Amino acid sequence: MKIKFLSFIASFFMVSFVITSCLDDDNNIEYSPDATIHAFELDTIGGYGVKYKFTIDQLSCEIYNEDSLPVHADTIIDKILIKTLTTASGVVTMKDKSGNDSVLNINDSIDLRKPLTIKVWSTEALAGISPNQTKEYTIKVNVHNYDPDSLRWKYMNKIDDQIVGEQKSIIWGNEVFTYSVVGSQLYAYKNSLTNFGSWNRIEIEGLPAGKLPTSIITFQFDGSNAMLYATSDDKVYESEDGINWEASTKFGDGVELLLATLTNKDVSRICYIKKGADGQRYFYHQTNNEQQETLETYNEGKVPANFPTKNISYTVYESATNIKSVLLVGDTETATLADDSELETTIVWGYDGNKWVEFSTTSSVAYCPKYTQPSIIYYNDLVYIFGQDFSSIYVSNQGLFWKKANAKFSFPHRDWSKGGTPNPSVDPEFRGKTNYSMVLDPNTQNLWIIFSKGNASFKEEVEKEESTKATTTETHTYEHGSEVWRGRLNQLWFDLANAKK
Repeated sequence: MKIKFLSFIASFFMVSFVITSCLDDDNNIEYSPDATIHAFELDTIGGYGVKYKFTIDQLSCEIYNEDSLPVHADTIIDKILIKTLTTASGVVTMKDKSGNDSVLNINDSIDLRKPLTIKVWSTEALAGISPNQTKEYTIKVNVHNYDPDSLRWKYMNKIDDQIVGEQKSIIWGNEVFTYSVVGSQLYAYKNSLTNFGSWNRIEIEGLPAGKLPTSIITFQFDGSNAMLYATSDDKVYESEDGINWEASTKFGDGVELLLATLTNKDVSRICYIKKGADGQRYFYHQTNNEQQETLETYNEGKVPANFPTKNISYTVYESATNIKSVLLVGDTETATLADDSELETTIVWGYDGNKWVEFSTTSSVAYCPKYTQPSIIYYNDLVYIFGQDFSSIYVSNQGLFWKKANAKFSFPHRDWSKGGTPNPSVDPEFRGKTNYSMVLDPNTQNLWIIFSKGNASFKEEVEKEESTKATTTETHTYEHGSEVWRGRLNQLWFDLANAKK
């Protein structure tokens, strides 16, 4: 409707006012000064079948949705109907192309891709009694800028191009420590997780010289401070700052690997592997409230031949019964094949505080493929596994049956058909990379991946002829620096932002 219709409505109210003013007091009509919006609702968002709740902020005169629409909803709200718009007068206007006030017709679709300003007229304003009794509102439809199901990666910086080999990382306090041997010396590189900046390199004291620890874990015994514990040369070392280490008296000799920590009902335990005089490996644990080395009773505590022996990665998940369990992977000395297949698999081991068991399936239709230096995380209520080569990520509900993760939940892959080489800032590539370490920050749900400097190589199946859909295999090789990356699922970023974390 054009401005002349608004003038007509206003004239009608003014005439009505003149007429009623000539009547006696018993026939007076009171005109409302109310120029507020009492209810607002958009039509169902097509394609999603969802009605989004809108908040009317009377102080700031804003109407907005707290729960943002899906990332591609801007292609829907360019022409959408206002389902409900309730006012005392029923007269709401918006500016037309000429800048004049036109009565808003909610039976016509409008474009809400950008904020829209509307004006509510009270009956007093329309009657000319109080022309200033109007109120302007801004309607803003919030739409996600990023797909909530996508894993978003950000290149942070380099750590040190002298790191060219194996490394191990761990979160200690609000910092991440990355250990690596450079030349013949073991160093720790550390950085703040809350105020990320440059990396500090510090020479390690007290650990065997020139050797990367085989495992590093944090644990706290009752009556003592939380400590870092590491294994090297079949001994356990401890540290309270991650830099200065000394042999721990809490463990005997022969400890090959620290496996995991697990807490249930205020009892925490640290699990590890020791090799006996008979050459057999055995599972042991100690608890926070009873510092005593205990042999696991299941299967006489013997470690199965296909249990991981290095590059241990574990995560803890909570079952529906509020019982926490460990899921663990690592490199093994023996291969496990999928049923009816020559394809190697990655076996997940579970621990509930009583025994270690093979947790994942070797079914040829639901197995996790073999990864070198596998990493496992419990993330957004799902279990994920990835490893060297970084060509794929596999996902499972509870760590038993596996499938390839959604293409949105993946690592950066570049288009090699355009030529050139990867640039981490604008054209990143993860595939083919090997020496790395990974930590997951539980406070921010940021996944940190740190690469050593090196050469990468991988094979990719590409389309050879578009007409026939024939494919061929190409090998890509490239050099890369010691890159530091941070990734997070967009949905978790939204949730944490809403929680003001």
